[in-house]
Amino acid sequence: MVTGFVDRTKGKSVIATQFQAQGGAFYASYEDNITATVSGTQTTSRLIAQQQNRITTVASAGDGVRLPPAIAGACVVLVNDAAVNAANVFPSSATQGGVSGGDKINAGAQNAAFSLTVVLGVTIFYCFSNGTWRTK
Repeated sequence: MVTGFVDRTKGKSVIATQFQAQGGAFYASYEDNITATVSGTQTTSRLIAQQQNRITTVASAGDGVRLPPAIAGACVVLVNDAAVNAANVFPSSATQGGVSGGDKINAGAQNAAFSLTVVLGVTIFYCFSNGTWRTK
C-alpha cells in the first residue's frame, strides 16, 4: 500500500515512497548520508523529504536542514551522526507550505531553528496539530 505525506495546501506528495508490505512489517522511506546546508537558513536549508533521515556531515555548527510542513499525523525521524557539530533544523515557513506565520518546533517561536546535537541521538519530530512539530 503506497501512502504519502501530503502537503494539503499544495496537493503535492512530499514523502511518496512509504509503503507497507502485505502481511509484513512496516517499511518507511529513508535517506542516509545527508549533508546539512552550509550556513543554511530556513530559506536555503536542504528539505528533509523522507520519513527516516541520517545526517552525517555538519561542516560547522549551525549548518541546516528543513522539515516539511507540519501536518497533523506526520512523523519525521532525524539523527545527527556528524562528528561533532550541531545542525539547525528549521520548520517550514508559510511560503514553504507551513501555516500562516510559519510552523514551529516545540514551544519555540514560529520559524525558529531547533538545535539537533550529536548527543540527542535519534530525534522524532511528530505533529498532532497543523503548524507545530513536537520532539521526542
